[in-house]
Amino acid sequence: MGLAIFSAGPLPAAQAADDKKDSRQRESQRRAQQAVRQAQAKTAELEQANAELTSRLKEKEQRADEAANGLEKSVRKNKQLAEDIAREQSRTADLEARLKETEKNLGQVRAELEAKSASQRETEFQLKAQSSEATRLSETLAICASKNEQLYQLGRELIDHVEKPEGFTRLWRAEPFTQIGHVELEKLFQEARDNLDQNRMPPASSSRRVP
Repeated sequence: MGLAIFSAGPLPAAQAADDKKDSRQRESQRRAQQAVRQAQAKTAELEQANAELTSRLKEKEQRADEAANGLEKSVRKNKQLAEDIAREQSRTADLEARLKETEKNLGQVRAELEAKSASQRETEFQLKAQSSEATRLSETLAICASKNEQLYQLGRELIDHVEKPEGFTRLWRAEPFTQIGHVELEKLFQEARDNLDQNRMPPASSSRRVP
């Protein structure tokens, strides 16, 4: 009986040790499981945060791409505008050059017109002066022709009057000292008649028709 008591004595202590070991293991497992759960939760949280960051990053990249595309479009548009402005400036410069050339030509044409107008006025003035001079000369010529005709008629009348017999007799008697012969008188009369015919002016109407 004493042996039984001795052999049964250490059993509760071993059991207690086992229980304590089990308890530590369970605690360790619980902690491990808790740590795993916490790690999983943290992982899930990190994954969610990563997913959110990835989504945000993609959104930012998309916005960046859109901004880059917009910037590229703006650059192309600005380049096109610059080219259009350069063309317009070149066209404007060309138009200004043409305008200056046109104004220069117009000034030359105006100067030529003014010179021609002045020349035309001078020509008209000279034509008027020549016309006035021609009129004066025509009037003077008409007067001279009239006087010449009168002198011619007077000369012929004198010659005819002297050539008549009675006139000739009177002349003969009036010149007893000279005693001019009949032939010589006829010669003088013919010379006087020829001189009158040579110096006789044509009528005014005939002189105007002569070119």
